[in-house]
Amino acid sequence: MLKQRVITAAVAILVVLGVLLFGNAIAWKWVVWVCTSAGYIEFATMHRLRWYSPLTLYGILLVTLCEWFPHFFYHPFALFLVIAIALSIAVISLNRVDVQTSALQTIGALYIAAGGFALAQLRALPHGWFWIWFLMIAIWMSDTSAYFVGRFVKGPKLLPEISPKKTISGAVGGIVGAAIGAVIFGLIAQPALDWWTCALTGAVISLAGQLGDLIESAYKRSAGVKDSGKMLPGHGGMLDRVDSLLFAAPFALWIVLHGLGTWFR
Repeated sequence: MLKQRVITAAVAILVVLGVLLFGNAIAWKWVVWVCTSAGYIEFATMHRLRWYSPLTLYGILLVTLCEWFPHFFYHPFALFLVIAIALSIAVISLNRVDVQTSALQTIGALYIAAGGFALAQLRALPHGWFWIWFLMIAIWMSDTSAYFVGRFVKGPKLLPEISPKKTISGAVGGIVGAAIGAVIFGLIAQPALDWWTCALTGAVISLAGQLGDLIESAYKRSAGVKDSGKMLPGHGGMLDRVDSLLFAAPFALWIVLHGLGTWFR
């Protein structure tokens, strides 16, 4: 198991490093799309759908439209159309697919697609490489700090009904760790940034990432599965690895677009 985890992690790190260091924004977008499409397929199959079912293919279409043609969603009619199709699936399928299932899959596809869109847009911004690294380092520091602080400090559980192993001390440790990691990386890579803006952004990313992790735990628990899939040997599924990143990315993009991105131009 440990050997599988190490090999899988090494391959994933090499792919990400290679695309970020030597690829352009389009190459990164392709990597994000592949990962989010795979993640949505996991979301669908954990809820008892086949990967080639019409509803799963509809979800992949939504992911693709959101990440490659986001302007499609800028018009209110597009949102109505997405909802109308989701509600109509029960009618078209003669209730073989109920409204609850089609609604859940539509929400799942949009949630995953929004994270993928934000990751692609961050890389496409000026200094895009910096923003992607800033986000990933904050998430990695949050996860690592939360794990070790929670393990050694322990204390009251955070939300035992959702994720029995998470503690309040771990959550606080994750926020502090993300803030420290963001400050160190931010001031080294972009010295013009203020340390407190890096710390605050890192803390927000950690909060969003931890919420994303809890949300994934909640829907896995409701689906009765331990892992989102088996796509990554030794690590579980794709969503198990990128849940925090996908949920935090839209928050990071919003912060960058509404201030932080202009502070060192």
